Amino acid sequence: MRPSEELMVLLELNNYSVDKFKLKKQVEYEETGNLDLYKYKKYSELVVCHYLYEGNLDYFSRNPLTYRFDWGEDVKSMDQFNITHPDIEEKMTLKEFLGLERFNEVNKESVLYDVLDGWVEEYREASIKSMENLRDMIVLLPKKNKKYHKPSKLVFLLSALFALFNMLLFKNPETLQPSFMSFISDFVIDWNQLLYDVPLYSLYGVFTILLFVLYAVLNNSFSRLIRDVRGEKNKYAVKTFDKWDNDMKNARLKQSGILEDYVDLVVKKPKKSKLELKTLIGPEILMDKFKNYVKMVEKKYDWMTKNYSRFMTYIRLLFLLAFLFNLGFIGVGFAIMRGLINV
Repeated sequence: MRPSEELMVLLELNNYSVDKFKLKKQVEYEETGNLDLYKYKKYSELVVCHYLYEGNLDYFSRNPLTYRFDWGEDVKSMDQFNITHPDIEEKMTLKEFLGLERFNEVNKESVLYDVLDGWVEEYREASIKSMENLRDMIVLLPKKNKKYHKPSKLVFLLSALFALFNMLLFKNPETLQPSFMSFISDFVIDWNQLLYDVPLYSLYGVFTILLFVLYAVLNNSFSRLIRDVRGEKNKYAVKTFDKWDNDMKNARLKQSGILEDYVDLVVKKPKKSKLELKTLIGPEILMDKFKNYVKMVEKKYDWMTKNYSRFMTYIRLLFLLAFLFNLGFIGVGFAIMRGLINV
């Protein structure tokens, strides 16, 4: 057991709430195909169930509807899986059962429907609970938190304006020359010429521009991250999950239809018992897609909460550094043009 899991078990045993951690771990554990996980409300029971199941590599004793591509190349068809039923005394594969002569077509059909219905119902209950867990994971993320503000829009605009001013000074100084103030126009022309006459000063100006641009990019990126995380909590999140629930329901109905057609075929033609598992994993593929999305949101939120203070400090210092460099850029330029600094 991992140290983090041990800690959470101890906290739970001491009556601390570990709901969020349990949900995250359940989503992680479900990737093994363990359909019993949804039955447990306590995290400690979930851990025990997971670690007892993890060593079970007998894929043919599992529910074939949980098939994953990493099970191995030898796991291909539905008829390879072991089945259990009150009318069958010994353990056998689905293919072996279809070859039994002591069962007529009616009895085989009855047993097949019982077995397949059991698999379908087990998967349905587990997937419904898994969808509820994903919904709960999003709900547990705070909708709004006064602690986590987006970086200042005003400072972003100032950095963009400073960078734009310096860029125009380099490439298009005419835009900075008001026709009604000739002394400013002359000053801008001299300043622009200075940039071309003194390479080191020009390099200083370019570096100042880069600092402002870097600040603007980081400010915008972090603002978008916070907005995206908050966006997952808006009123449309519920509608999104409702749509996902409906998509999963339709995928399971399609899966059930394939199984019904399979029963009709193999009862009459047992030799055609092969049914590739790849045709049955539509719901599982959808579930993986939904889980990956929720885990991505969770990861973004965790990164934001963990790094918010440090990141905000860094970008504030970056703006202050860029601002001071810009003051120095203006001051040095003025000093050179007034002959206070010889170059």
